[in-house]
Amino acid sequence: MSVQQVIFISFALLTVFSAIMVVSLRNLFHAALWLVLALLGIASLFALLGASFFAAVQILVYIGAIAILLIFAVMLTRNIMSDEVTQTNRAWGLAVLLVSVIFFIIIGQISSWSGFSQPLSEFTYTGQETILALGKGFVSPSGFALPFETASVLLLAALLGGVYIAMDKGKE
Repeated sequence: MSVQQVIFISFALLTVFSAIMVVSLRNLFHAALWLVLALLGIASLFALLGASFFAAVQILVYIGAIAILLIFAVMLTRNIMSDEVTQTNRAWGLAVLLVSVIFFIIIGQISSWSGFSQPLSEFTYTGQETILALGKGFVSPSGFALPFETASVLLLAALLGGVYIAMDKGKE
C-alpha cells in the first residue's frame, strides 16, 4: 500500500466513525461537533482526490456556515439539551431496516458505475482547475457529478427534516 492509500483509508475511517457518532449520540450539541469532524473528513477526501475546489467549498460552506449555524441553533434553543427531552427515535428498528436496504441499493448502483475506471485527471489542465474543466467535471458522469448531487440530496433531506421537526414542535 502506498502512503496516499493509507492516508485515504485513515480519512475514510475517521469520516465513517464521525458519521456514526453523529447519529448515535443523545446529546445534540456533541452530535453537531461530530458532524463538523465528519465534514472535515469529507473535505480531506476531496483534497486527496485533487478536487481542491470542492475541498474549499466543503470547508467554507458546510463547515464554516452550516455546521456553525447548527451549533448556534442548538445552543440558542431552550431546553433542547436537557435530559428531559428525548433525543432518540422510538421506531429505530424500522429506520435501521430502511437504511440497510437503501445502503445496499446505493452500493449496487455505485459498483456498476463506469466512472471509477476513468481517471479524473482529464478534467484538469496542468494540475489547476479552470472554469471549463470544472464545468466538464460537473456535467460528466465520470467527473464530480455524483458527489456533488449526493451532497445536494443530503442537504435537501436535512432541510425537510428540519421543517418537519419545527412543524411538530409548533403543534405542542
